[in-house]
Amino acid sequence: MTDGGRGTTDRLAAELAFAHELADVADGITLGAFGEHHRGNAETKADGTWVTAADRRVERTLRAAIGEAFPDHAVLGEEDGLTGDPDAPCWVLDPIDGTSNFVRGNPVFATLIGLRVDGEDALGVVTAPALGHRWDGVVGVGARQDGTAIHVSDVDDVAASEVSFGDLDWWRSQGRWDAVERLVDATDRVRSYGDFWAHCLVAAGSTEIAAEAAVSTWDLVAVRALVVAAGGRATDLGGVATADGGSILTSNGRVHDAALALVAGSSTA
Repeated sequence: MTDGGRGTTDRLAAELAFAHELADVADGITLGAFGEHHRGNAETKADGTWVTAADRRVERTLRAAIGEAFPDHAVLGEEDGLTGDPDAPCWVLDPIDGTSNFVRGNPVFATLIGLRVDGEDALGVVTAPALGHRWDGVVGVGARQDGTAIHVSDVDDVAASEVSFGDLDWWRSQGRWDAVERLVDATDRVRSYGDFWAHCLVAAGSTEIAAEAAVSTWDLVAVRALVVAAGGRATDLGGVATADGGSILTSNGRVHDAALALVAGSSTA
């Protein structure tokens, strides 16, 4: 490794440690509010999604901490958009991924903390305190769950794979239900873990494919970094390796092209 490579690795290690500090703060806020929020306390945003006081407090608190520790870095968050130089390293925050679960008392919610460097998703921390788990990954270094190294599975056949979907309404409303049917028919097992969790399971090797549509950049940077750090692949549904495409397909890498072909309806699947 060159000196520059070592410098980058050292810097990302420091930024990962800081991301865990942010995750600790977020956990304190979300767990403190979990159970207090319900549908009557949630507001509906213009895009039809819910937001709570806890969402806003997490993002506001993490933004302040980032601004103090890394004043030259940008921040992109679900609630307050982009601040700072878009060409600088950029922290990407989803204060509560799974707000609808949060307000229903369902423990499947997480704070997503990602970092982009030179336009690439470099690291991610996914903290799900009500589930009792935290995942982290640094691209080119590795991924962990609760401090233990994880890796994607070695399944190399779609027919032996498990697939997980996010919100199914989009697929039907956009006339893409046939893609769901193809994936269901081609795989061994189907579940809908939803949101961040499905991608974390891909990273940990217990699920081979996770597909979501109608998602935003802040939903994706942390989980893309995690899956790639664990040895997998993460693209949009068109096969482009980006968090900005409005969709995501993560996999163990071995079945990725076949899964994309099934989504597209290609005979090469």
